[in-house]
Amino acid sequence: MRILSLALLLLAFAACGSDASPPTCTGTSCACEAGTACDIDGSSCAGNSCTLSCTDDNTCSGTCGNSCSIDCSGGSTCTMTLGASGSVSCSEGATCDIRCNGSCSLSCSPDSTCRLACGDGELRPVESGGSCPG
Repeated sequence: MRILSLALLLLAFAACGSDASPPTCTGTSCACEAGTACDIDGSSCAGNSCTLSCTDDNTCSGTCGNSCSIDCSGGSTCTMTLGASGSVSCSEGATCDIRCNGSCSLSCSPDSTCRLACGDGELRPVESGGSCPG
């Protein structure tokens, strides 16, 4: 019984490890509530094609599938992995660290900070935009 109690206690502490919650999704369109941290893993966007809005001082993370489209703006920070044919728009003072598994593109406004990695490559700074080949 003591071992079971200890295991449940450790499980409870592990569940408290992340402050991020899934975004609110309607079908394949997802959005993070203003000022919150969103992890798309565990949402309908995880590993799938979807649109994700991180537009109001959000911290967004996770992995989406092929043809995923992300709007990261309004001072948000996006650390995302995209599948083939994905796209990210980083604007309005956002910070974007984007990893592409396949072809994808990243557009970056002058007031934002962007880095892009293709596959297992190193994140590299991007000025106005960049892309990864398929």
